[in-house]
Amino acid sequence: MTLPAPSHPFLDGRSPRTTFVDLALLVVVSGAVLIALILWFDNAQGGLTGNGVFKSLELKPWVVDPANAPLYASNYLFYPAYGALCRLLDLLGVFAGDPRRQLTILNAVSASLCTGAAYLLARAVTGDRVIAWLTGAFHLSTSHVMFLAIVNEDIMPSYTVMFAAMSLGAVWFARPSVARVAAVSVLFSIGWLFEWRLMFPTLPAMLAALWFCERRWSLRFAWIALFLGAMVTTAALMALAWHGHPGAVGPFDLIWTGKAVRSVWAGFTWPKVGYLWDGIVAYLLGTGVTTFDGIPGWDIWRFATTFWLIGMAWVAGSVLWPTRGDERTRALVAVFGVTFLAGEVFNLYSQPQDPQMQINVMAWVTPAWALVLLAARRRWPARGLAAMTAVTVALFAYNVWSIAPLRGLDTKWRLGIERLEQLGDPSRTVFLLHDFDWTMVYASLHWGTSEPGVAALGPAPQALPRFKWIGFTGDVLRHPDWSTERHVEALRQQIDRALALGYEVIVVRLWNIPEAQLLTETGMVADAARLGALQRMLRTDFVATPVSVDPVAGSLYRLQRAAGR
Repeated sequence: MTLPAPSHPFLDGRSPRTTFVDLALLVVVSGAVLIALILWFDNAQGGLTGNGVFKSLELKPWVVDPANAPLYASNYLFYPAYGALCRLLDLLGVFAGDPRRQLTILNAVSASLCTGAAYLLARAVTGDRVIAWLTGAFHLSTSHVMFLAIVNEDIMPSYTVMFAAMSLGAVWFARPSVARVAAVSVLFSIGWLFEWRLMFPTLPAMLAALWFCERRWSLRFAWIALFLGAMVTTAALMALAWHGHPGAVGPFDLIWTGKAVRSVWAGFTWPKVGYLWDGIVAYLLGTGVTTFDGIPGWDIWRFATTFWLIGMAWVAGSVLWPTRGDERTRALVAVFGVTFLAGEVFNLYSQPQDPQMQINVMAWVTPAWALVLLAARRRWPARGLAAMTAVTVALFAYNVWSIAPLRGLDTKWRLGIERLEQLGDPSRTVFLLHDFDWTMVYASLHWGTSEPGVAALGPAPQALPRFKWIGFTGDVLRHPDWSTERHVEALRQQIDRALALGYEVIVVRLWNIPEAQLLTETGMVADAARLGALQRMLRTDFVATPVSVDPVAGSLYRLQRAAGR
């Protein structure tokens, strides 16, 4: 099989009218579907992390006072852009005054634009209008894309711009020119200026595409130099544009922010290989099948999805193999293939199971699916695409079903925090929580954020901060170099101080949580030995009296010192 002649308007200068009609219709329809899902889901955090709550608090100054709001080097364009768009939503009356939920709408719009980019890429690669439509729909139906499009994580706008840059690079670098290389570099730079870490998987991919698509040695180095020069120039112009603004940095501080390179998340460990596998398969399929009793759901999910992905790669490779010497094939494989390889190596050093770490790295699935559709049409002209349409519909339905158990958590947690307030006066209560517990996230949302710890507290009662809490793994997160003994002593001292100051200490879920579950919820932050030592200290040095079992917060216990201490 061979690829058809290129038909992308940017590639050959001809623009079929249907392309723009299709593009507008696809963007509008996909946006409407995603917004409908947001309203149905009623869960802006999505049950993933609480990052969206804290991002919305950082975003708020950009909505109400952009002239004095601080910039953040690792998300240099995200806050200014989304702050302006939140002000627009305020004017339109869409979740007015609530950036936490406005983020979901903006992410849905961003994802719908990305669906349009997937359509254009598929049309450029295959020259087929129907295949382009189905590719856009498939892209939107993948688990990570659909999920991150309806929650308030901050990755979607940067992913959209980066995916567009990758798509253009995969098409234009087959026939590079000064304008094309510079334009892709600028778009690529805007993508990582929204989210800095997106630079690393795709930069080597872009340079590889320029290298392998140019047969003249001198021009190979020239194109690479042009791409890098345009990238540095874009960073310099952005630094100049924001010069003097609070938090502004220079161009080289933008290119290397060092975000999280020394954090507790950084570094390779063997368990991350398993997390990497889960992160890869979770990109395509949600975990709904794992909820059935009596079947090995996790194994079915992992292996079935793995075989699906391998099958897609095999079919796509068989389509491309006869044209392996064609620059169009080289550009496509280099941009998306090297991004995948470099990205997964990068992920082994960071958080390989996180959807935000996989969404851009697994972008190869979209053009691969376009090639699978092309193969299906050629093999079964009458029914091939009809069958693939059914697969896409089933994928979308399955992934929606997979997130259905998380529906309504915003409302449930608002009521849960109200119940906590009735059980314990916030001015007299310190909560002992796992740092990743949803009680921490929603208490921060409804009571206001505060740093964990009791060092700054005075005697009870104290009105502010309203939310007072001790993080079970707080010092583990902040001081990964400490010994286990030091972590145990630090946690003991914090609880003792809270009790000495006259506060009630309410422990949420941690008192009776199984060690295996505690290890799973903590992830890569601490090993079983450290978590076990912290939990043993809690049960040895303190006694707990049951308070209640909340439907969403879980078991609540009141702590006191053990006798004889």
